Amino acid sequence: MLRMKRSKYLFFSSLCLIGSLVSCDFGQVSTENKDVLIVERYQKLDNFASGSGMVFYEGSFYMVGDDDPYLVEVNFNGAITDTWLVWDTVDVVDGRIQKAMKHDFEAMSLFPFQHDTTFLIFGSGSVTPNRDLVYTFNPNKEEFDELNGEAFFTWLKQQADLTDEEINLEGACFTNETLFLFNRHNNDIYTISASDVLHFIENGETNDLTLNKQHFELPTFNGDTARFSGASTINGKNKLLFSASIETTDNWEADGEILGSFIGVIHLDEFETKTPYFCRLVYQNDSTRFEGKIEALHGILDQENNLTIYFITDDDDGSTGWGRITSFGL
Repeated sequence: MLRMKRSKYLFFSSLCLIGSLVSCDFGQVSTENKDVLIVERYQKLDNFASGSGMVFYEGSFYMVGDDDPYLVEVNFNGAITDTWLVWDTVDVVDGRIQKAMKHDFEAMSLFPFQHDTTFLIFGSGSVTPNRDLVYTFNPNKEEFDELNGEAFFTWLKQQADLTDEEINLEGACFTNETLFLFNRHNNDIYTISASDVLHFIENGETNDLTLNKQHFELPTFNGDTARFSGASTINGKNKLLFSASIETTDNWEADGEILGSFIGVIHLDEFETKTPYFCRLVYQNDSTRFEGKIEALHGILDQENNLTIYFITDDDDGSTGWGRITSFGL
């Protein structure tokens, strides 16, 4: 990843409400400032490439990478405790699926299915046919099932009025009997009812499905806009947690320089307002801007209503970062 000297940057105000975004000279911020999010711990995940999707289930984090052949289980200490092969290793070189063949798994969500919990795993859809993929994984039976991803992404592009260049799913989460899909290109969120998702899983058909969409406004800087990169729900809250990043690229097949990662919250009661409840820039624990690209995240709420966020980064060099953000009041 390319780096630029900090003196050449401006940093973004981490105040709530996107409409009041302010820029000023880049420098250090106080970790006592309650309006900023601080990375408390950050490390590399060994032997796992390009982490992009994550869910939390029964005390463990489950992750997929956009060019890693395995689904991995990770504990709170950032150690891999189990693995399951998703992709044929014939296309794997130095632990990574070759770019021309990679599945580009970017979004992952829990979903209740047949009185059990399954993981829904989505490719980004950005390249046909390799990335038009949808899988399920049953963690209790340890079984994968490939769904009719080509039909799903064809339907999604038609319903959302997206070209092949504009589709780029980066986040997914399920709550209130609704699946939420986050598209990076245009910062739209697409919603599909649980009954429609269930119909697709069981029948592979999309003819009778209904899609709704809502656009969100995220921070901008020098003409570049922060765009969705991950999502999850917050247990016990009618809210969605998301990550976003500003990346200097207009080609989703090519990685660009990361100018900043953000974490925000959307109130579902205010879903149609087009702006998140808040969206804050992430800093390192030395009070400088965090330069990693946060790709997936999960927040754990304690009894005092404090949220601690666990996240992964895709470092664009075949490695994955694992981090924790200091708890803050929600």
